[in-house]
Amino acid sequence: MSTTSERVPFVEAQFLEDLEKASRELEAPYDEKVLKEVINAYGELMYDAAIQVRGSNHEGVPLLFRVLMATPADTIDIALRRGWLHPDQPLVGLVKAARAHFEGTIDEPEFTVDKGCDGMFLYLGGLRDLAEVLGIPGMPDVIRAHREAFERLRLDKIVTVHFQYPQELISFYFLAQGPISKKALDEAIALSGAPPATDALYKDIVGVLLEEPYYLNVIMDYRTGRIIRVEVQLLFPVKLPPEMEIPEIGERLATFWDMPSHEYEDMDMLTYNFGDTHLGSVFGLRSYCGGLRNLLRDWEIIGA
Repeated sequence: MSTTSERVPFVEAQFLEDLEKASRELEAPYDEKVLKEVINAYGELMYDAAIQVRGSNHEGVPLLFRVLMATPADTIDIALRRGWLHPDQPLVGLVKAARAHFEGTIDEPEFTVDKGCDGMFLYLGGLRDLAEVLGIPGMPDVIRAHREAFERLRLDKIVTVHFQYPQELISFYFLAQGPISKKALDEAIALSGAPPATDALYKDIVGVLLEEPYYLNVIMDYRTGRIIRVEVQLLFPVKLPPEMEIPEIGERLATFWDMPSHEYEDMDMLTYNFGDTHLGSVFGLRSYCGGLRNLLRDWEIIGA
């Protein structure tokens, strides 16, 4: 995958150049005007944040980047003042309720390089029990109704909640521990209504996972509660162990990982998607700058 490279501070011109070049090589949508508007709004925060970029194995899917911060800032207010969000949007109210429900939350906004404001991760200030998260005031009952199914699969510890504004989606990022059996993987995948993983795909996943922790992400429709996608997100260590088996990721993701990383320690991730895969069946996530691995260490979650 990636190699360790020297970290440099966030540099706007370099960021624009790197994302434009990567988008061009992937033949993916890109709008420099939109990107500059985002940097104008959030640039001060970006200089002190870790930046992560996501690519897809599907054609035509724009790059997406996340601004992962170590200290709190009201990124919702910035988006409201810019007119990118409206106070009456239901997810805006739910984000604010979640902030009030937990101590130590931190906004982690995300943007596509063609349309801008897309969503937000809310770091919950540490690992939280499923019951605590479902207890957020305003959490829809159709989502609370999944509690028994999650607990049956021992999905009960949540690191972040992901809100996707245009699509009105809520995702729970469960912390899980490898290894994972084929039966357990298929039971998790079944939440989305997707068929079981093939033996070859299961081999790809466990060849990277080994016995390490991982994220099991469940993406749900805010209004109906329907689980539209399940993601298995794997994290690569700085030094790959000899027993790790790197899967064939295809030309598009190989091109994506050619994008520069300005980090002392790279923090790469690979996400396998099940269910609605119109944005891609596999995502690659690349740390760009700002020390993402150190941020995860500070959070005392996986990735150290």
